[in-house]
Amino acid sequence: MNDRSHSWCDLIVRYQEDPKFKSRTCSIFNVNSNYHGEPDKLCPCDRMVRRHSLVGECLQSKAAANGSTSWEPPLKFLDNSTHSTKISINVYGTLKSDGCKFIRIDNRVPMKDVFQLILEDGGNQKPVLIISVYGGARYFTMTERLEKEFIRGVIDAATMADAWILTAGVNNGVSKLVGEGISHYRLLREYSNKVKCIGMTMWGTVNEHTRLELKTASNGSPRPLCQRQIPENVQEDKETIEPNHTHCILFDSGRLNEYLSDSQRHQFITEACRDRNDNHTCYPVTIIVEGGLGTLEVLESDINGERPIVLIQGSGRLADVLAALVEQTSNPDRIQDWDPSRQEIEQALDRFYPNIPYSEISSAIKRIQEILKEDHRHLLHVFSLDRDKNVAETIFKAIFTAKNKKKSVDTDKKNETELFDQEKQRRNNEDKLVDLALEWNYFDGVLTILQARQGEMVKKKHDFMTADIVRQKMLFLKSLEKNRPGFVEYFLSAGFDPLTLAERDDVYSYQAIILNLYNKSYDAMNTSHKNRVITVFGGLPLESIKQLDYKLNKLVGSFFGAIYSVRDDSFSNRIKIDLSNRVCTCCGSYEDVQELRSIRIHDQIKLIKTKYTKHHMVRDLFLWSVFMDMPEMAKVLLLHVRSRICASLIASAIFKEYADSSHSVDLTDKFRIQSLEFETYAATVLDKCYEYNDERACELLLRQIPLLGNVTCMQVAISSESGKLLETACFDQALNHVWFDKLGLTNRQASARLSQIPSVLTLGLLAPYLITYRKEEKYSTNEKQNEELSQEGINYYTDEQKLEEQCSHYWIRFRYFHGSPMIKMLYHFLSYIWFLLVFSYMMLYHLDSRSLVEIHWTEIYVIITVSTMFCEEVRKTYYEYDARMIERWGSTGSSILTVLSNVFYITPYFLFYAGLGFRYARFDDSLLSTTRIIWALDLEMWYIRSLKFVMALKFLGPKLFMLKNMLRDLFAFVYMIFIAIAAYGVVSRSLIYYQKVPFTGRGIFSHIFYEPYWFIYGAVSDKDILDNRTNPDAGTDQAEATATHVLLAFHMLFINILLLNLLVAVFADSIVKVQENTEFYWRYQRYSFVREYFERLPLSYPPLIFISHLCLLVLSIRRTFCAKFCQTEVNPEVFSSTLKRITPVFKMIPLKNSQNERWDLFENAATYGYARSVLEKDRNKDVSTIDDDKPRRAMNLIDSSVAKPTTEQQHQTIGSVKEEILIAFKTVTNETQKSFEHSNSRMESRLDQMSLSIERLINQMERKKTTESNSSKSTNEQTTTNNDSRISNQSVSTFRKRNE
Repeated sequence: MNDRSHSWCDLIVRYQEDPKFKSRTCSIFNVNSNYHGEPDKLCPCDRMVRRHSLVGECLQSKAAANGSTSWEPPLKFLDNSTHSTKISINVYGTLKSDGCKFIRIDNRVPMKDVFQLILEDGGNQKPVLIISVYGGARYFTMTERLEKEFIRGVIDAATMADAWILTAGVNNGVSKLVGEGISHYRLLREYSNKVKCIGMTMWGTVNEHTRLELKTASNGSPRPLCQRQIPENVQEDKETIEPNHTHCILFDSGRLNEYLSDSQRHQFITEACRDRNDNHTCYPVTIIVEGGLGTLEVLESDINGERPIVLIQGSGRLADVLAALVEQTSNPDRIQDWDPSRQEIEQALDRFYPNIPYSEISSAIKRIQEILKEDHRHLLHVFSLDRDKNVAETIFKAIFTAKNKKKSVDTDKKNETELFDQEKQRRNNEDKLVDLALEWNYFDGVLTILQARQGEMVKKKHDFMTADIVRQKMLFLKSLEKNRPGFVEYFLSAGFDPLTLAERDDVYSYQAIILNLYNKSYDAMNTSHKNRVITVFGGLPLESIKQLDYKLNKLVGSFFGAIYSVRDDSFSNRIKIDLSNRVCTCCGSYEDVQELRSIRIHDQIKLIKTKYTKHHMVRDLFLWSVFMDMPEMAKVLLLHVRSRICASLIASAIFKEYADSSHSVDLTDKFRIQSLEFETYAATVLDKCYEYNDERACELLLRQIPLLGNVTCMQVAISSESGKLLETACFDQALNHVWFDKLGLTNRQASARLSQIPSVLTLGLLAPYLITYRKEEKYSTNEKQNEELSQEGINYYTDEQKLEEQCSHYWIRFRYFHGSPMIKMLYHFLSYIWFLLVFSYMMLYHLDSRSLVEIHWTEIYVIITVSTMFCEEVRKTYYEYDARMIERWGSTGSSILTVLSNVFYITPYFLFYAGLGFRYARFDDSLLSTTRIIWALDLEMWYIRSLKFVMALKFLGPKLFMLKNMLRDLFAFVYMIFIAIAAYGVVSRSLIYYQKVPFTGRGIFSHIFYEPYWFIYGAVSDKDILDNRTNPDAGTDQAEATATHVLLAFHMLFINILLLNLLVAVFADSIVKVQENTEFYWRYQRYSFVREYFERLPLSYPPLIFISHLCLLVLSIRRTFCAKFCQTEVNPEVFSSTLKRITPVFKMIPLKNSQNERWDLFENAATYGYARSVLEKDRNKDVSTIDDDKPRRAMNLIDSSVAKPTTEQQHQTIGSVKEEILIAFKTVTNETQKSFEHSNSRMESRLDQMSLSIERLINQMERKKTTESNSSKSTNEQTTTNNDSRISNQSVSTFRKRNE
């Protein structure tokens, strides 16, 4: 046996030292007894006389010792010490196959010892809940759906509550169902708690084969006693134990063929729930599944013990009888109950239990009437599969209803004399119920307690109020750790401040709370949740809060500013973190992570200046819930977090990264669904804001959010490619506002474009008269918005006061005109076209030798222009990284394409300066041709780069995405085409050019690869050669040429027909996908286009841009030197502000925090209703259990690229929608039919009752007519009239009672 079975056996051996802890056997005969002439003679205990196991004296041996020769065994076995005796426990052990621990024990052993034995075997872990599952034996059946829901509910309740399950322990009926459910749970479900299932039955109940098996598996039974004790010819129809139980207690009274009463179970539960003043409470509940009349004993014991009972409706027989009577004799809300009548019970028995013996009907009715008394109704609960959520919730509801009822009764009894200690005890009992509800995730059960505490907190005595505050903190923190969204939502809605969790009011204490929450919540997770978090989030526990900044940088993006550690905002640390997260781990590590207390002094001063508020705490809790994969908790916290739009986008981005890093398809699908949910949440919330105020909604997208790492909603949406949000009208409108800046939005109309042409051609001199400028509408709520926003970011509102001043009116409008990104783009386009024309002219006419002609002005212009563009690229790259505007970096979705894109941007400059180096390396003409070749290639790339201006046009912009996708598809085919070319080139040249191909790089490339490559385009140069060689007069190479001819035909078929057409089909598919998502791709690239020209410097038109570069250099030098040498004379912040105004950031930055407050208040007011509706919708779902067989149809409708479905997908979607509609229709039809059947059954029962009454009255009338044949007609008429009136009165009273 294993160590576990040894510990069980050792435990029993130790318990046998107690004289009460024994087994029992028959003492009429012993092991030496024999009945002469009848070897199979049976004892009253139903054993054969010759096969008794008692070793000591018996009644027979005692009679023989007294000299009696005519002793006869008793005719009946008496359950007392006369016919049975105590013996040492000799049948105990563990079944090797299933690990079931069993013991044969005296049925008179105190249940205290049995409970203590099971408790010690389980490591003294006391149960919080004891679930008794009793009812149907033998031929009981349930529907598959009900059976599955019942087992799942019992297992879930047991695992959530550290429960013990008690059954009859036999291998049939409900015991077998529970045992098999336990077995499946062990194999399929991953809980940290192991379900303990205890079977209680009689030793004489199981069959002989089982008894022999248990004796053989025992350490205590001697082998000679392991013999059959009943005759061979006896056919048994008895039970065996259920092997999947953890424990099986076999009680023995000394005789066989005996069944266990409910006394042992009742005593066991009473002992387990006994109050031992150890601050532990155990709650019992009984579940009745089907069942016969014997189950009434279980119900009576529970009613007497005031233990709640759950009746499984639809399981059959007694459970259905009681469930029907409970519902018939109570109103729909179960507020009012009444006792059932005898007729109602008879009808229910006749309907659900028709085969009940006639002799037992009367006693059964009386027992059922006693059970269903009105005083007991709070203990009886019915689970209906079509009405209730799940069995687990019904179990918890039954327990809390019973406890609350008992508490209210006790309170009523002692309202007048209640003292302080009694009030304290009552509150302690309530606290236990709340703790239990929190552990079981059953919020509804204690809602009234929490509301009463919250409402009375200010009225309590000081001691109670202080205790309530401490208690509330503990409950909130525990709700977070155990992932109880319902409790967290209640506390936050009730006004609980999470900041009170910390003992001291400093940032370090608050961050320490968050850090401990990560570690403790991870410890409270089940195994599957832990594995999921480790896979996608990383190792836990966390060593420092600084690691969360690393995680945000990795999962959200490098543009997300550090919110936990000030040091990470330094430029050098950011580079190290980004290299570690995105290049290789060797570039950076967590070795420099220090504890919170070791941050430098000036960093502490910065933290002190930024006060940690309730909003910071809610933000950190929200990020914790997302990181720990708790989407329901995240939705609850979204209701209370500021900037719901950005927060939900961050959650969507994190779950997308989780999906990409998952190793299994199931997890990938799960995280994609969660990501889409939060993405849809953000888009819907933004639409709600846009409906109320479109200008404010656009500001919400563009504003910088200090609470969330100084990011904007647009940044997160672009980085995570949030298609739902990009397709909103608000996103497009916000880009329009920035694109036109202080110019009016009417300039996008076709009629207004005519006035733009002369304005651009005159360099803006006519713009103040021809161009329409933005004006604040009178009905706008954004009064004086220009004064509230910083000029260092987006501010497209005009200064009305300056525009009204005539002296500055013209030049302000002139400056507004040139500051518009649209105008910057137009001038940049013109300058770029001019650059291409000059470059082309130089390449065609003025790229001569330096020894003959002086350098032409075109060459000087090109060199200056390219140099200024290169300086601008360097400046822009540094600026984007420094300002954290790098949300588009690496946005291609592929590492290869990202590298190629960067190469594409760098190559033109590299080629230009390489050609420039060759041109000026020497003064001779030897390298001139090299320069021309390099610059010619460079010029072609500059032409290709001009395609970026196409992004400004909606009907052409998405075509660039088509090119990108087609390029990606082409790379996949390059390898296949290369293999085909190499195969034909090598084989054909080995046949027709044997030893004629030069073994050089040039020779191999030109003969083997170059010529076969042109076959793709139809230029088949080999055909003429092969035709000549296949001529009969050609010579000896005719056979090789013929074989090469066949090979050429196959090669042309494979390349030109198969591969190329497949490539065309793939290209077409990519084009279709882009066309179906034109709006998404257009707005995605338009964002970068608008942002690029918004952030461009003044005069950003090469080569004039060198003026801006020179100004930036001067300002930077002055700021640096003034900061070091002129701190008392000049404020360096002046130069810093000027620099930031010249290089604005693509964010709307408020000057005062009050503007952020107004944005937050508007967003909260506009979206609170939707956020609340999402919680209400989720609350109506069943979240306490998970259906393992639930179909994943939702994933069929979700594209990972957030693309619209293709035609084939639309057909599949329509088909699935049809199936769902049909299923929903069938469900509604079935439910309607069941409700009709239920109503009809109640009507039928009433009609049956009426007909039965009428029949009885008619029979009485007939008997009266027979006995009183001589009576007068008048008397008979009077009697008939009275009977008719009695019938009508009874009918009226019956219907009146039903209506009441």
